[in-house]
Amino acid sequence: MKPITPDLWMQFKFLSSLKTNADHTRLAWVVSSTNLKKDAYESNLWIMDDQRTFQLTAFNQESFYIWDSADALLFASKRLKDEAKSISTEFFRIRVDGGEALKAFTLPLPVTGLEKLDEDHYLVSAVADVKHPNYHLYPQAKREKLFAAAKDDEFFQEIDEAPFYANGQSFTVGQRNRLYRYTVSTDTLEALTPIAFQVEDWTLSKDHSQVVLCGSPAKALAPINNQIYTLTLSDGSLNQVTRGKHAVYRVVEVGSRWMALVNRRQTYGMNENPVFMDLDLSSGQLTLRFDPFYSVGNSIGSDVRLGGSDFLVVKEDALYAVLTVHDHSRLIRISDDQDDVVVYDAHGSIDGFALLNDRLIVNGLLDQNVLELYEIDERGATPITTFNTNVFEEVRVTKPQRIRVQNGEFSIDGWVLLPEGASSKSSIPAILDIHGGPKTVYGEVYYHEMQVWASKGFAVMFCNPRGSDGKGNAFADIRGKYGTIDYDDILAFTDAVLEQYPNLDRTRIGVTGGSYGGFMTNWIIGHTDRFACAATQRSISNWTSFHGVSDIGYFFTPDQAGANLMKATDYEKLWWHSPLKYAANFKTPTLVIHSKADYRCPIDQGYQMITALKEQGVPSKMVMFHAENHDLSRSGKPKARNKRLQEITAWMTHYLKP
Repeated sequence: MKPITPDLWMQFKFLSSLKTNADHTRLAWVVSSTNLKKDAYESNLWIMDDQRTFQLTAFNQESFYIWDSADALLFASKRLKDEAKSISTEFFRIRVDGGEALKAFTLPLPVTGLEKLDEDHYLVSAVADVKHPNYHLYPQAKREKLFAAAKDDEFFQEIDEAPFYANGQSFTVGQRNRLYRYTVSTDTLEALTPIAFQVEDWTLSKDHSQVVLCGSPAKALAPINNQIYTLTLSDGSLNQVTRGKHAVYRVVEVGSRWMALVNRRQTYGMNENPVFMDLDLSSGQLTLRFDPFYSVGNSIGSDVRLGGSDFLVVKEDALYAVLTVHDHSRLIRISDDQDDVVVYDAHGSIDGFALLNDRLIVNGLLDQNVLELYEIDERGATPITTFNTNVFEEVRVTKPQRIRVQNGEFSIDGWVLLPEGASSKSSIPAILDIHGGPKTVYGEVYYHEMQVWASKGFAVMFCNPRGSDGKGNAFADIRGKYGTIDYDDILAFTDAVLEQYPNLDRTRIGVTGGSYGGFMTNWIIGHTDRFACAATQRSISNWTSFHGVSDIGYFFTPDQAGANLMKATDYEKLWWHSPLKYAANFKTPTLVIHSKADYRCPIDQGYQMITALKEQGVPSKMVMFHAENHDLSRSGKPKARNKRLQEITAWMTHYLKP
């Protein structure tokens, strides 16, 4: 069998955005692939029904779509060759039973959501500029003039609110997600929400009489809580329904009732697991319906995804939801009869699902395979697509070996990937890989970077320390404790691996991680010399500066670090939890990976690390990616993703396999 090479991931197909039509007789999804020559990703739409599975589009730009009818899709695509002279989103319609895609309409804004009201009307959410609330009404000539002026003014940026940028979106000052009604026959947009209001999520009622919104009024400092509002479509009235300090993620209509997914933030701060609550729209009363204990959604880490799918789906009188349970995904059903019916426990990750007629279709990372569609029944998971099957025919995929470590009152789950022939080898070098979040998890799913390292002769170890998802709020709660109990768990796991596998070389272990994993890598090299080298990625190095430069810093820092920079008495605690405080202890050869457009853990955090390392005379190097953001390892451009993995692998090889 051949080894897994760093660039093998470019052969993968990435499946996402599963959606069925209204009567659940047809399923659509997006298939994306890598084009290295263009340094880009290409996406097309696929269709499945009970008779066949086939590719519907082939222009390589189709990823945002809706079902326009039972047998037609409406999708956004840049199919016109004219050079852009204004901001717009073009939509095309295509029938699934054959025929060419035809231009449907163009909307003069960046569209974020679309839903059909009737044959002549659509609900549209789109990004609007507070300086031009009537931009959608401007004539084309005026739009083009503003577009040209904006291009001329790109040399400066005014900032009068925070956050002022968002990771992956550049600067967002003055931008609001707004709801509109589009009339096809007159080609007109009507604004339905005020420009000084941020729409975060919205749901159209089944009778199409109203929209239930999650959002908040726009302020100079964006609030971290939101409320539920109703928008009556007949008269345009917007009414606030709830009042409280919670955060509402979604509102859905299930049967004859409304249900909200709410983070009550009662005990565990912003990372508290959300609960399902019944919602009375007339009174605003929220009543606990179901506390799943586990987090809602999929937080299982991997680097072989592109795009996502909805984790909540309503069919008839039942709500289906994905949970993260320990190290895997679980699909449950909530209905009037029972609130916690386990539909499917995956051996891996559920990245999307759909109910096609009477069939349950799952898009999953199962059994160390890359994404495929599976049909789930009493026999288990049966693959029904083969997008990635051929990629693995001649390569060796290493199976993870589970290790459970008891550290105090908590058990820590982890795994080891052993290189081929490990049982007959001695003095095997190893890499400790630490996940981000911290409220995510590792599971038994294919992780490309780890498989590459195992193929190159490294043992790879990874675990879910306290702070991780999947085991309830108490386990995930490390507010004000970063670098303490989580650090102890990671080292206890490392010790357990070395005890169980004595042929691993204790003197040749490297450590790496991104985001929170980068923070922990920074922390580790300031507190121990046991690792032979390190590669810190998109990290936090200094909580005192992170507060004001991250797009989430002003609320994430006081919540997670347990101290507020705006309080003079809290400064010492922030500095105590900052890896940079311990720079005098840095001795470990360290590679710093960071992206210039990372607005989640901004580039200054990496600059501070490389400067401190150089001041201490530590062998070190920084590789900075100009046009990438915090998601480099997951959705960065192909050349940058390849370069990142090559640099980390070369660093580990140099110091662990001299």
